Amino acid sequence: MREEGDIALASLREAVDVYRGDLLAGHDDEWLLGECERLRLLYLDALEGLARLLEARGELAEGVAYAERLLRIEPLREETYRLLMRLHDARGDRARALRVYHLCEATLERELGVGPSKPTREAYEALLQAREALAAPPAGRVTGPPLVGRARERARLADLWRTTERGRAHLVLVTGEPGVGKTRLIEDLCARCAHRGAMIADARCYAAEGSLAYGALVSWLRAPPVRALFGRQEQAHLTELARLLPELLNEVPGLPPPEPLAERDQRHRLAEAATRALLAVGRPTLLVIDDLQWCDEETLQVLHYLLRVQPEAQLMVAATARREEIDEQHPVSGILAALHARERVVEIPLGRLSRSEAAMLAATLTARPLVEADADRLYAETEGNPLFVVETLRAGWGRGPVPEGTLSPKVQAVIESRLTQLSEAARELTGVAATIGREFTAEVLADASQFAEGTFVRALDELWRRRIVREQGAVAYDFSHDKIREVVYQRLSPARRRYYHVRVAEALVRCRADDPEALSGRIAFHFDRGGRADEAVEWYQRAAGAAMRLHVNTEVVRLLDRALDLLSALPRTAERDARELALLTALATPLGTVEGYSSEWLSVVQQRALALAESLATPPDGPLLRSIGIASLARGDFAAAQRAGAQLRAQADAVDDDGIRAEAAYVLGIAAFWQGAFVAARSHFEAAVACYRPEHRAIHLLRYRLDPQVVCLSRLGNTLWFLGYPDAAVRACDAALALAEKVGHPSSRGTALVFAALLAVDLRDEARLRHSASALVAGRREDEMRPNHVVTPALEGYVEVLDGHARSGIPRIQHALA
Repeated sequence: MREEGDIALASLREAVDVYRGDLLAGHDDEWLLGECERLRLLYLDALEGLARLLEARGELAEGVAYAERLLRIEPLREETYRLLMRLHDARGDRARALRVYHLCEATLERELGVGPSKPTREAYEALLQAREALAAPPAGRVTGPPLVGRARERARLADLWRTTERGRAHLVLVTGEPGVGKTRLIEDLCARCAHRGAMIADARCYAAEGSLAYGALVSWLRAPPVRALFGRQEQAHLTELARLLPELLNEVPGLPPPEPLAERDQRHRLAEAATRALLAVGRPTLLVIDDLQWCDEETLQVLHYLLRVQPEAQLMVAATARREEIDEQHPVSGILAALHARERVVEIPLGRLSRSEAAMLAATLTARPLVEADADRLYAETEGNPLFVVETLRAGWGRGPVPEGTLSPKVQAVIESRLTQLSEAARELTGVAATIGREFTAEVLADASQFAEGTFVRALDELWRRRIVREQGAVAYDFSHDKIREVVYQRLSPARRRYYHVRVAEALVRCRADDPEALSGRIAFHFDRGGRADEAVEWYQRAAGAAMRLHVNTEVVRLLDRALDLLSALPRTAERDARELALLTALATPLGTVEGYSSEWLSVVQQRALALAESLATPPDGPLLRSIGIASLARGDFAAAQRAGAQLRAQADAVDDDGIRAEAAYVLGIAAFWQGAFVAARSHFEAAVACYRPEHRAIHLLRYRLDPQVVCLSRLGNTLWFLGYPDAAVRACDAALALAEKVGHPSSRGTALVFAALLAVDLRDEARLRHSASALVAGRREDEMRPNHVVTPALEGYVEVLDGHARSGIPRIQHALA
């Protein structure tokens, strides 16, 4: 029998591995439909058979994996939820089994308007059988808030969705104050779109620190409907997605790891791979993003790309935002302006409820009409904010006579009164959850809370039934509103906050032991808030490395700066000084990129690093020396720049490293150029180009933030002009620009364009000047080099002067150079 089972298991595995998605996906020929459905049903049966066979054999972890795949494809099969609950429970993970039931009930309620069947409810109740002597939980789940008074907005969204179905991609932005019902309106849209066959993925953004770039995009990509279609993706695209979803390297057999790439090339490939993954379903798609004002800039750029390159896709991005938190400098403003120019964004402002609407909402929740006096009092206290109305009612208002003055005008008091109704275990669990600061898995919450399993399961279920928390995505929970999280966290004493932050950090490390880098920023943040500076420094440094690989310089600077702040408070030892030197060395290049090389902050960093290197008898590392050389040039200290370049060249010769040798020649070449030693400058620039190795490009961009071949060819062009070789100068300049386009690194390209524009001025080539200035303006958003940002408006002003607008052009030049 065992041998027969092995054969069946092998056959089912092979069948599942062979299936890669719908037959001839994208074609809708009538003869295909029946065959596609037949093969799909066979695939689902194979998945279910595998999961059940593995359950019977006791191979539970693998059974869970197949059951989860089945659930991603068929989220309305109750049998699969029960199977997955059994598998988790058999593994001793009742918390995850409970999460499956919560997901089941929410999915059925949202998609079909029904609750789970009796067998599923019985399986759920069995999970809640106490292993400790606990009070019985209150029966039933608190009713969710209905949607009241939004008929006009619902009709507008329905009309926009019909436009989406006809093939028009756009962003719909629902704006309003906290608690006004933005998320509830979008949830209603999701339910209606799901009934029309839409593919839906959602993400939520948070104000808390510790997020890495592309956070919201990762949430979309990890949504079950999106993950279910990864089998349709080409291997090259899955490799790119593995930069954000490292688990793919374990889940997809033979998937090669991503190689380091130039910044623009990497961002473009990531955006392209994400676009293909999000639109692979081939039917209308709804991407939801809650609290857009807290979204990371990298996701915003992918969002812009998605709507720009696929304008006829059946795609709606539905976002909520607090308009008062988005000023002109906010990254969202730039994206909205660009989408408005393409007529790809619609904004729907949401106001408070009227008195009659607030009364209707209250009557629906309490199942009884309000008398006029109660309706007046409720509206006066809540001012028509739906969250205030709902929380006031959930806190107990309406269950009997209410004396005057019991309602608080502040939502904090209303929420606090709800929290007091929780069991002691549930209240403590809210404190741990609020400390996490964003969505959380049952696994992390259980680890951080350190509750016994039975206590944890019942407490979490109580929070879910009382709608303190709700489901978030396929595997996580979140507070039903940010205001509840805020109130819970504010109630914690400083000592308990620190205690919880440390427990959360340690839980994140344990729960993501296979890939801690993905959460390194969050781990660092929690150790920081928990007062564990030593561990926080280590994790901030690791988070900075992860951000550096994604070319997010501003984030690198923020993380390293915080690590240095914490390190400064630790006792002085040789080991501590060595750590500080490593942090300062890592900070020098990204800080120069973001702040500019004449930055006083950068000067302080460099001097401190040199002092530490001397005290430790350690030679300065290459990135630090190059940074010192460029900064010395910015200050006009050519002798210091030459010394740094010479040290860098000596270091290259000592280890025979052409990469460092190219960087040394770059520094020496610029130092010679600005002193008018053009023959020497030419020699250095040509040496840099000659010893450059394309296989070193990723290292150059990661450690030094510029491609030396591009910038040295560019500077060679200006040098040749001063030496009297204008034709050769143009050839070198054009070669630099062509290479910059090929490399795809925005800052290297921007630098080449700046010096191409200066060469055009010397050549009196107005057409070339205009082209360079225009290209600089077009690429300004992607280019992080501060010097390029200074020169670009000056060149714009110069073009205005050429156009006869000296009155506006000259002040613009003066302002740029001030």
